[in-house]
Order: sequence, then structure tokens, then C-alpha cells
Amino acid sequence: MKGFLKWISTISRFTKMQLDKEFKDLGFNSSQHIYILKICEDPGIAQEDLLTAFNVNASNVTRALAHLEKENYIVRVQNRDNRRCYNIYPTQRAKDVCPVIKDALKRWNSKILEGFTEEEKHLFLEFLTRAGNHMLDFVYHR
Repeated sequence: MKGFLKWISTISRFTKMQLDKEFKDLGFNSSQHIYILKICEDPGIAQEDLLTAFNVNASNVTRALAHLEKENYIVRVQNRDNRRCYNIYPTQRAKDVCPVIKDALKRWNSKILEGFTEEEKHLFLEFLTRAGNHMLDFVYHR
């Protein structure tokens, strides 16, 4: 399908640029906001569970968490049953910024889907989800 990857890349690139601009003064970027949301949603989540939640490698998670910890958005607590594992908790700063993140995402999603009918929005998400799952199956041989 001609142009498909071009438009996926364009949406991704401009989303990153816009969210980086929106989050710059908050001390995190477009790659780190997802961790804040997930940790606020699931306080005490194991660091390893973030790997599968976002389909990223361990070094990405470690780097993002180190930055968020430095910026006082999270605390890492060593798991008492497995001392090699950490549970991640949000700070009050993270809890306070969650609505700001959600508003920014809502505005950007609305901009991306401007002019779409509700049915088209539903189908678009369904198709993206299906394509994403195909890639996960391919990469992880599920």
C-alpha cells in the first residue's frame, strides 16, 4: 500500500514533537509520559511489567525511570520477596500531573482525528490495533 508507512511515520513524528513541546516545562518528554500514567494507574507495578506494557526493552525502561525518579515523579522500592526486582510508585507530583498529561493527549488525539465520524474513529483504532498486534506476533513469534 503506497504511502502507508509515510503517514504512520508522519503521525508518529509530529506527535512526538508536539508532546515534547507540551511536556518540556514539566521535566519529561513524549517517551516518558506513558510511564507516569501507567504508574499512577497501577501504583506498585513491577518494573519488569512495564516492559510488556509498552513493548520496549529493559534499557529503555531503566533510563526512563531513572529520569522520572530524578525529577521526583516516581520512587522505586526494592521488592522484599525478590531483591533484584523493584516496584514503582508515583509521587504526589506524578499524581498532580496526570490530568495535565491526559488533557494534552485528548487534545492531540482530537486534532489527529478531526473530521472523522465516530464510526471512522472506531475503525481507525481497530485497524491500528490489528496491525500492531500483527507486528507483535511477527517480532515475538507469538
